[in-house]
Amino acid sequence: MRILIIDDHQLFIDGIRHIVKLLDDDVDIIEANSAGDAIQCMESISNLDLVLLDLHMPGLDGTSIIQYQRTKATCFPIVIISGDDDPQTIQSVIDSGVMGFIPKSYSGKKLLNALHTILDGKIYIPKTNNTPNPDDYYKHSCNNVTNDTGITKRQLQVLELLASGHSNKKVSSILFLTENTVKAHVSALFRALDASNRTECVKIARNKGIIS
Repeated sequence: MRILIIDDHQLFIDGIRHIVKLLDDDVDIIEANSAGDAIQCMESISNLDLVLLDLHMPGLDGTSIIQYQRTKATCFPIVIISGDDDPQTIQSVIDSGVMGFIPKSYSGKKLLNALHTILDGKIYIPKTNNTPNPDDYYKHSCNNVTNDTGITKRQLQVLELLASGHSNKKVSSILFLTENTVKAHVSALFRALDASNRTECVKIARNKGIIS
């Protein structure tokens, strides 16, 4: 598993590194202390499983990285880890297409639980009375297709490969994505089409004329 951590405070990166390594037996951590460095990493590394992003940094901030992501064909799961847990801020970044928002005030255990939720293809939002519901505010992130489902171009590619009977592993190989990224796209398709499994997802997509 390969994870990019982006934060302008090296002390925070040093601390979170030890927690993130508990996600898997083999975790490769890449570090970036600025948005510019992060974009260089994202341009040169095609198989990132997660991007953990601080929202507020000097110069180009986390929003710049989210905007950069939206222009690329490869869609990495971005997770905001921030000290700014204002409900409007959380809603704004979820609307921009990130996979989750984790407050920096979280314990290591809560952070791990949140990341496991995201790696399962679900959106994570801290549970408070004022934060948005993931199902209400979920937006698909990269290169949106103009249709009433909100399915993106990348998700449409995944959908067509699912319809051909390909496994997540095969889809990841064809599209040069990690399996976790493919899994996130598949879960997003289930939500967009109100499907509970791959067969139903493909059937609904064909009935709607999304795929042939």
